[in-house]
Amino acid sequence: MLNIPIQTTQDVLFAALAGGAALVAIFLCWTLYYLILNLRDIHVVTKDARERLEKFWEVIDLIRDKLQVGGAVFTLAARGIKELAEYVREWNENATKQKARKKKIESE
Repeated sequence: MLNIPIQTTQDVLFAALAGGAALVAIFLCWTLYYLILNLRDIHVVTKDARERLEKFWEVIDLIRDKLQVGGAVFTLAARGIKELAEYVREWNENATKQKARKKKIESE
């Protein structure tokens, strides 16, 4: 072992201070090690969260694009249905007028 001669109380004080400093250094190293582990875990979690958020925004953009295209298709379909309804209404009016003419001709 160490063969350090202890002659005065000051030598005991220095030995106690050296031991305390060594314990503080060990405690600080242990604390720093766990702090670094926690920071690494936080980095991993934020990286995963960032990736998921980016994927979420990609899905939102995709849905928005699909809705815009779908909205255009819906507008075209609505316009087509409107024109079809007008055509059917005009056809019904013409058919009704022709029936009225036939009845008028037959009644005369």
